[in-house]
Amino acid sequence: MNRTAYLVLVPLVAASSAGPSKTTQSFDSSVVPIRGTGALSLKPVKWTLVGGSAARDVMSGRTVPITLQADIAKGWHIYSLAQKSGGPIPLRLEILGASDVVVRGVIKAPKPERTFDKNFGIETELYSGSPRFTIPVAVPGRARGGIRKFQIGARYQVCSDKVCLPPRTDKLDVALRIAGRT
Repeated sequence: MNRTAYLVLVPLVAASSAGPSKTTQSFDSSVVPIRGTGALSLKPVKWTLVGGSAARDVMSGRTVPITLQADIAKGWHIYSLAQKSGGPIPLRLEILGASDVVVRGVIKAPKPERTFDKNFGIETELYSGSPRFTIPVAVPGRARGGIRKFQIGARYQVCSDKVCLPPRTDKLDVALRIAGRT
């Protein structure tokens, strides 16, 4: 991220610890008041597992699709899995905490919107709204049966047309119910 974006962000974060402003009635530490624009959320992306948090069934040696949805607040966007280097941080989805659970195949993602980003001075690929990403999660054929708990980490950078927040990683708890081959 360029230096200008950080210089814009620092005063915003400082303002969030200063207390409520004239534009907000109560203070929420995840919302920063900005004169003339209303409040700006510091957590504008919420990740969820489509289908809930119940364990997904999978046979050892097979793959199961796990779909995540990013609910992105109006006026904000994240960058695509294939965002070129030299600009914003691209989205990265990865398996955390399970040595025998892997991504096998290509993560399915909606077609990103392409636009020139004046903050970075390059063409970017971005998502807004509620995009869904499907990850092909696999367990090896030698995996023992039972429940396997792990997390999916979503590392991303979120920006508006005026400011970019520092990259962050959100983690979603996932469970697989592994059945041995018969």
